[in-house]
Amino acid sequence: MLMRMDARLREGIRLFNAGRYFESHERLEEFYVGAEEKDKPFLEGLIQLTAACRLVREFGEVKGPVRMIYQANIRLENYQPSHLSIRVKDLIAAMEAWAKRAEADAEAVREEIPKIRLRRFPFFG
Repeated sequence: MLMRMDARLREGIRLFNAGRYFESHERLEEFYVGAEEKDKPFLEGLIQLTAACRLVREFGEVKGPVRMIYQANIRLENYQPSHLSIRVKDLIAAMEAWAKRAEADAEAVREEIPKIRLRRFPFFG
């Protein structure tokens, strides 16, 4: 069965990957409102990641956002290896590695926030 990604989710991911975290947060929240209950914890994790990345990029905060990333990863972990065409396992690993680097050197990581990657063929498995 071919499944198409919701336009709000796709746009939220595109904005996240472009570093436009506020706008990404808005699109993901729009999608969240009508999402199935089983997807809501997953979407809450994504929304939490957008908030954390915005705090780092726009306000220079690190400690609170790193905690938020770890909390988001906990929400996401039950959706591995992928969910809604997102490579969740890869996202968790990238965000965790990035958060650890941020704890060690806040200045060095501001420009290298990981991207959300999609499954190559979302209609299989």
